[in-house]
Amino acid sequence: MFSRILAVFDRALVWVAMAAFIVMMLATIGQVAFRYVLEVPVPWTEELARVLFVQAMLIGMAIAVREDQHIVVDFLFKRLSPRRQQIVGFLFGVLVFLLLLLLMRGAWAMIGTNWNSRLVSLGWVRVGYLYIGLLVSLGCMAFYTFRSLVIRLQALNAEMRETAP
Repeated sequence: MFSRILAVFDRALVWVAMAAFIVMMLATIGQVAFRYVLEVPVPWTEELARVLFVQAMLIGMAIAVREDQHIVVDFLFKRLSPRRQQIVGFLFGVLVFLLLLLLMRGAWAMIGTNWNSRLVSLGWVRVGYLYIGLLVSLGCMAFYTFRSLVIRLQALNAEMRETAP
């Protein structure tokens, strides 16, 4: 049951990122059309495109963490034995998880600090909403990192049982 819920959540995350990207592209095309074809500048299209780009990027980062497709510099890591790679990978994952929790705390503080501020050309959008998007994305990254840690810990545990006399 949990795996089905997780699969639905994973797909929803991809759909939200795609929707944000598509609306961002439409806002950008609209901005160009209004400015250069109709010669009527519409200021909110640029701000909407920028906000949606950031939100799509943040969700994309969570998807990259889920798929373990983020950028890694691992030339030193690859020199370790497979067992040490598992241990160092786990410890690094713990540090990443703690960093994400710290960033979530900061995003929460920024929501409160900026709640009454609004975007210039999109006056109905509170700046706090943007930080809610950040908080949700960081929460997804923390969840996926935690899930990866559990899988690594299970692999380490299985390896230790196999090598035990």
